[in-house]
Amino acid sequence: MAKYDLNDLKNRSNVIDMLKEMSNRFNNIRDNLCEPYGLSSLQAVIIMDIYHNQGHTRVTDICKRLNKSTNTISPLINRLIDKGFLNKSQSKKDSRVFEVSLTNETAKIANQINTDVFDYTYPMFDSLTNEQFDGIYDALVRLLEVTEE
Repeated sequence: MAKYDLNDLKNRSNVIDMLKEMSNRFNNIRDNLCEPYGLSSLQAVIIMDIYHNQGHTRVTDICKRLNKSTNTISPLINRLIDKGFLNKSQSKKDSRVFEVSLTNETAKIANQINTDVFDYTYPMFDSLTNEQFDGIYDALVRLLEVTEE
């Protein structure tokens, strides 16, 4: 078992706490940006996943990309269909499979959410120097690498 000094353990704990806080902050931002459209955060994530992966999409594709179970995603997709945000159609390749796609109105909403996220988040970096930004970028790339499943 590796030995760590007290500062190392405290720093690791602080990093985990900061990641939780950042996650909470970004969830709140997403909630606020999606509320005017009557969407929960996860519903908006589903819509944005379909938006960024254009065309007809199977529910299993969405689940894989979002790393969520079909038990979690399917009911949300059904609600989005019922509310008129998504269309559901039988796959032309496999009649046993159904695909979902954005309605024209939802595509406009997704485009607006995408713009809102850009407009809200990009100015956050304006107070950073290029070196500070590069340091954050490099650290996040490395963190994604070490947490990859």
